[in-house]
Amino acid sequence: MNVYKLNVRTQGYWFLNKDEYEQRTARRSPWYKVSDEGKPRYFAICPACNNPIQIIGFYKLPSNVNSPFAKHYGTSVPGVGIFDHEAYLDCPYSDTTKSTSSDKGKRTPSELSRQILEILIEHFDKVIWMLSTVTGIKIEEKLALDMLKQYKQEEGWLYSKATLMNIPWIFAYMSDNQKFLFKKINDLKLLQKLVSLAPDELDMTSRGYIVKAATCKRRIELGVYYTRHHSAVTEHILSESMDMVILLEVNGEKPRELYRKSIDFDFNYFNNIVNFSSWKSTELGNKLLKHAKDILGECL
Repeated sequence: MNVYKLNVRTQGYWFLNKDEYEQRTARRSPWYKVSDEGKPRYFAICPACNNPIQIIGFYKLPSNVNSPFAKHYGTSVPGVGIFDHEAYLDCPYSDTTKSTSSDKGKRTPSELSRQILEILIEHFDKVIWMLSTVTGIKIEEKLALDMLKQYKQEEGWLYSKATLMNIPWIFAYMSDNQKFLFKKINDLKLLQKLVSLAPDELDMTSRGYIVKAATCKRRIELGVYYTRHHSAVTEHILSESMDMVILLEVNGEKPRELYRKSIDFDFNYFNNIVNFSSWKSTELGNKLLKHAKDILGECL
């Protein structure tokens, strides 16, 4: 992996850089240790699964390696972190999951799943703001509440591929199918595209809402869900994605796929938002934070 953090209790990460690592650790224990063979070792925490990692190549690159990298250490490191084998097996950076697709399997409750819940509750207003931006669909209070309830029912924090880095996207992924007819669409191109794909059923208002066409006499529903969650590590760099799928249902018949797009997970985007010290929550944001605490707080 090409990222690290230094505290299991914090959210966020830094890219591997020798000088910055030295400054953050002051080149001291517990991050700097000496093995039984007398060789120096450099430790940190995996930002995805909270397990101890060892940094390789800061001062001497192994043969056939072009840049420093970090790898799971495989055992607990005093003062750094406790090794969680199950979290390691599910981590996208582990050797066992170099390229994986979702099967929505669940893990048993653990410190990692509890921390995922804590971060989601604490930063739920930011998660919803970010998802509204990424998907192009304005997630207002009722839709956010429906997503929360479904995420709780699915126990989304126990999804085997949920990590500390992909919390917003997996929240959406584990909220299943959500209705959004008569909702505001932030992405004008998406709004225009949907109307063009179903002109007999859909229309748009001047304020950017997706609505039922005035001439449509049939009952319609518009739903969105997320699928094909996939992760891969190439040259120590993690990439994850999922598909957003929009369905149109007419008169209770089998829904047809109207639109699909791939969403790449921008981990740095989420990292920056979570750690943005000047963030000020709005009135809606405060309501969302209360909903998250009321609904998910009992699951901690």
